[in-house]
Amino acid sequence: MNCILSKSRCYLIVIVFLIISNIFSIFWFIDAKNDLEINKYKYIDIARNFIDQEDFIVNLQPIRDKVNQMSKDFGEDKVSIYLEFLNTGANISVNKENYIWPASLTKLPVAMATMKKVEDGEWQLNNELVLMSGDANIDSGNIDSMLAKNPVGTRFTIEHLLKELLTNSDNTAYNILMRNLSADELNQVKNELGIEVLFDESGRMSAKEYSRIFRALYTSSFLKRVNSEMIMSWLDESQFNDFLAKNIDPSIPFPHKYGENLLLNVYADSGIVYLEDRPYMITVMVQGASEQPVAEAKNQATSFMQDISQEVYTYFQSVE
Repeated sequence: MNCILSKSRCYLIVIVFLIISNIFSIFWFIDAKNDLEINKYKYIDIARNFIDQEDFIVNLQPIRDKVNQMSKDFGEDKVSIYLEFLNTGANISVNKENYIWPASLTKLPVAMATMKKVEDGEWQLNNELVLMSGDANIDSGNIDSMLAKNPVGTRFTIEHLLKELLTNSDNTAYNILMRNLSADELNQVKNELGIEVLFDESGRMSAKEYSRIFRALYTSSFLKRVNSEMIMSWLDESQFNDFLAKNIDPSIPFPHKYGENLLLNVYADSGIVYLEDRPYMITVMVQGASEQPVAEAKNQATSFMQDISQEVYTYFQSVE
């Protein structure tokens, strides 16, 4: 009996060994093949080894014509649009010289400047900042978690401030962080990204220049990957879906930052749609007429942004 059991165990060990060996061989073969493919094209972008040809889209002319026509119909001087297919860098820019007041889009550079201080060891995410009397602002934020409802002197961790800033566009979080950041720290974002003209002399920006902020997060060229990922994940948690996100499948990640200024009739949204194997960046900014009723201007801008987003989303889903 002992002998039989020993033989059975030996057979079992041999079988397990063969299975493991085969699995190892398969993975070794795949790795070797990949290495061979990578080494075969030493002058070509390494990303081409991981992108199927059908997802390497360079022809945007059909959607370019569509977006340009929609912009003209809406009022070309009222909009600034930038689209970029991230696999190839192919892009569309409408009114790249048209600078519009950014509203809450400015909160994203503030978040990046804050996270940079964390990376540099000057702050930690669990450090706390204090709510002062001039910080509270109820014009933006989630009604349930709005920081302005707290009494003066309340302390918030930097992580909590960042999350409220990006997920709920909380103005109070913005004011607290801005008060604790220097001009040099804020300028570091645009200087290191090479976007000295992010804002014009009046504080306005174009869709094309703003989009470079999202590209920097996507490539993790300003912050470390763990921190770029954290910021993008908070942006993806935003429940604001009225503008560009309206017609995008909610199962598709869409980290984005929206903004609106009802006094100036400005409406904007910017982010990256992580369509499977076909991620693309989209920024749309709309400037309504100052004399136009707010409700009318917002409805028109909302409808325009939703239509643009739908056309682009459909194009990248179906184009071959």
